[in-house]
Formats: sequence, structure tokens, C-alpha cells
Amino acid sequence: MGKIQKRFEWLKYLFDDDYQVEENISDTDDPATDTTEEKINRSKKKKERKGIDDDDPISFRTATEPLTFQQIVYYIIRDLLYASGPMFSYIGITLLCIIIGYPLSGMMRYSFSEYLADRSNIMIAIGVVLTLRRLHKKSKKNGSTFFEDASLYRTNIQIKKIFMSLFFGAGCALFLSSALTLIPKVWIFGTYNENVNSIYQRYDILLTIIESAVLTPLVEEIIFRGYMLNRLLRRWPDLPALIVTTVIFSCMHGSSIWIMYAFVMGWIIGKISMIEGNILYGIFLHAGFNFPSVIQWFIYLVNPALLKTQRATDVFETIILGLLGLITSVLIYLIYRRSYLEKNF
Repeated sequence: MGKIQKRFEWLKYLFDDDYQVEENISDTDDPATDTTEEKINRSKKKKERKGIDDDDPISFRTATEPLTFQQIVYYIIRDLLYASGPMFSYIGITLLCIIIGYPLSGMMRYSFSEYLADRSNIMIAIGVVLTLRRLHKKSKKNGSTFFEDASLYRTNIQIKKIFMSLFFGAGCALFLSSALTLIPKVWIFGTYNENVNSIYQRYDILLTIIESAVLTPLVEEIIFRGYMLNRLLRRWPDLPALIVTTVIFSCMHGSSIWIMYAFVMGWIIGKISMIEGNILYGIFLHAGFNFPSVIQWFIYLVNPALLKTQRATDVFETIILGLLGLITSVLIYLIYRRSYLEKNF
């Protein structure tokens, strides 16, 4: 019985932040020898413990001794749950808006899939607003600010970098989309064009333009490169934090083809956000990735008849667009590297 209890002793990590493995407890850690002030602080910490204290010195970044396997497992689980909190809030609030909106929309006589095709955009938009409001109130309650927690700073903004971010993202999107279109229609690439065309056929165009150009880049960067990446960077080395954030971000995009696309996009945006220490440029970079789609949506808004007469872009046009995107993104990267990176590193 003693062996079994010792084997599962590490599970206490999951329920008590104050718990330490036996070898890390010194004689001075005995509660019986605590001063009155130490007892008050210990009691206060237990009462206020609703999450993870960012000032907690025990993490992968600050560990001064080799960690046990149990500690590693605990820190990974603890930090992932903590970092993913805003993402779960966004998913939960958005799903709740969609579910509640079904009976309130007056579309109960239609199927749920028809309701999603017709009204999901407005429900998602409401979910975005409610999520941002909740994050703002949560940060304020914790004695911080929404902008600090998300690394979204409005001072010392460089307009040149904003335009560079926007056009770099658009160039990358053109190149990646063209490359995926030209890849032989095998494996997960076989349905790329069908998936793209189905998106353009399903949703309200005006709301989709607003969502793709503004709401989606804003909320996803705040959640993934803002709250999630920030929380992991406080406790993890840069590379694991960026990899985990990018993987989670890409997996949120559904099918395999979009996961691959989102991984490349998320990695680039994450690197820029870490270099700049501000997700504002990442928001414009994300908007740039969506920009080609927004342009196509706008064309369909002006001329709805084109939705019914879509034609596949021929190979020559696809190659030209892909090369244009590649040249644009490479030139902007070289300018950014020469103007900013070489001066700072």
C-alpha cells in the first residue's frame, strides 16, 4: 500500500500549488516554525488561489535543479491549463451564443446547419465582443490591465511596420494559397479548392468581410499570441512556448489542410510578436493573411452574380499570383531585417 501511495504521490501537484516533493522541503519549511507573518501569508495565498500566480518562482525558466518526471508532468499540465483559459472562454462563449441564438433567431423551422450558414457570423461576432469584455474584466479584477496581459500596446507605434505587416501577410497568403492550389489533388490537398469555394458560398458576405478583416485577427491574436503565448513565455523557454501555441492555434482550424496553413501563419505571427513585444503588428499581419480573401469577398459583394459563375483560376494566373506574393513577402522581410533586426541584434 505504501508503494502504491508513493507512486501516485505526484498527483498532489495537480490539486495543491503549495505542495513540494519531499527532497525539496528543508527543515525551515516546517509550518510549526513559521512566524506569524509567514502564517498570515500562507493563509492569504490559500484563500486567494484561484489560478496560477505569475510571480511563482517555480517554473521551467527558473528551476535551479533538475526536475523530476513528476514535476515536469505537473508543470506542463498546470501551465497548459492556465495558458488555455482565455481560449476556452472564447470557445465556450461563442458556442453558447450560437446555441442560444438558434431559438431566438426565428429559424427553428429550419435545420441547425441552415441556421449556421445564415446566422453563424453574427453569433460569432457577438461571442467575440463578449469574450473581449470578459478578458477585460478579468484582467482588471486581477490588478492588471487588458492591454498588459495581451501585450497590446498603443504607444510607440510605427506606421511603417503596420503597413509592412499587412502586405507581408498578404504576400504570404497569396504564395501559400497558390502553392496549395497547384499541388496535385492527392491526400489532403484534393479538397482544397472545394473547401475554399464552399466558404465563399455559405455565409453573409458583408459580415464575413468585417469578421475576416477585423474581428478574427483581433480576437485570435489577443487570445493566442497575447494571453496564451505571454503566459507560457513567463514559465517556458521561447521555442517550446511558440511551438505549443502555434500547434494549438492551428488545430483550432479544423481540417488537415487548414491546420497546415494556420501553422505556417501562426509561426510567423508568433515570431514577429515575440520580436516586437507587441501583438499589434501580429494583428495586422493576421489581417494581411486574410486580405486576399477579403478582396474576393468584396468583389462578390459588389457583383453577387459572380458567386454563381465562379471559375477556377488557370495555372498561369495561379503561378503569377504566387510569384507576386512570394516576391512581396521576401522583399518586405529583407527590408524589415535590414532596418530593424540588424540594428537590434
